[in-house]
Amino acid sequence: MFGSSSRTIGTAFGIPIEVNASWFLVFFLVSVGLATSYFPQAIPGLPSSAYAALAFVTALAFFGSIVLHELAHSLVARAGGLRIKRVTLFVFGGVSQMEEEPRSPLRELAMAVAGPATSFTVGLVGLGVTAVFGAWLPSVVRVPLEYLTVINFSVAAFNLLPGFPLDGGRVLRALLWALTKDVLKATRWATRAGQAIGYTLVAVAVYLVLHGQLDAIWLAIMGWFISVLAASAYAQQVVRARLAAVPLAAIMSAPVATVPAVTPISEVAEAYVLGGRHSRYPVVDAGRVVGLLDLEAVRSVPREQWASTSVGDIAVHDLSRAVALPSASVESVLPSLEPDGPGAVLVVEDGRLAGIVTRADVIRLLRQGDSA
Repeated sequence: MFGSSSRTIGTAFGIPIEVNASWFLVFFLVSVGLATSYFPQAIPGLPSSAYAALAFVTALAFFGSIVLHELAHSLVARAGGLRIKRVTLFVFGGVSQMEEEPRSPLRELAMAVAGPATSFTVGLVGLGVTAVFGAWLPSVVRVPLEYLTVINFSVAAFNLLPGFPLDGGRVLRALLWALTKDVLKATRWATRAGQAIGYTLVAVAVYLVLHGQLDAIWLAIMGWFISVLAASAYAQQVVRARLAAVPLAAIMSAPVATVPAVTPISEVAEAYVLGGRHSRYPVVDAGRVVGLLDLEAVRSVPREQWASTSVGDIAVHDLSRAVALPSASVESVLPSLEPDGPGAVLVVEDGRLAGIVTRADVIRLLRQGDSA
């Protein structure tokens, strides 16, 4: 979703935390707003350096609470059996990137409410601290705490708006899914609600800008972003529904071209790298599949080492996510075909290798449907 413009800054509970380049812009704007306007009005008489330091720490705490919000989504999703790729901070907050969508309305509902519930809880903690200890806290502690309390309540409330892809939209989809037993229909209604919310935000922003509130342009950008993501989510769900109806046996390549593990790279380069249909091939040893050959890995080996490097040396040997039955749906193996997955699925029937499915096969299927 965010590509190479994101960088990993750490991990939490085994989940990578990334920062997208766009996040630095909003971090800068929040810090400047706090340092030049909010804090000077709320705590007058401090030097500019104190306002800048206070703004920096408060902005970090604000985005820390966004990370907590997204981690709550991720941990609940992982407890439900979903794989979490990463949590990414970007210009509009944060997003938990999952390899697949929840498989039941209940899991969707639990995952959706976890984030707003966490933000609301953080707000309640801040409210409790200021209510009990506010009279004794110095203003440089109390004022940022009050700001963070309000902002967390605001994040919880905004995310509960009933339109996909907001958390409230996921709650709506889960409820509609449970009622209709049709995830595609539920997604259509929830994403239409999301588009309506997005368009409303744009309309409100235009009205405010025309009346002199130029900073409302961010509201318009957010509304546009929500409407675009809503439309994209429905389009993705349509594709998923289509792929869920197609078994791997219908698109797999068979018979399977395999590569012996002991074969030097130099002997397979021309046949597979230059003339092959796929980018990955099963690697066999004594008739048993022991890995997958990624042709990108071949290209990464210096040409002068091709004769002394065997296919088995560079093959991916972890096949735990790369094996499926012929009856499995194409949609169910999509995570394995992602760039950070195995990249191919070995179709096994009665203990024998019956075929192979790669991204090229899925793309071919989709193109056939588009041209039909």
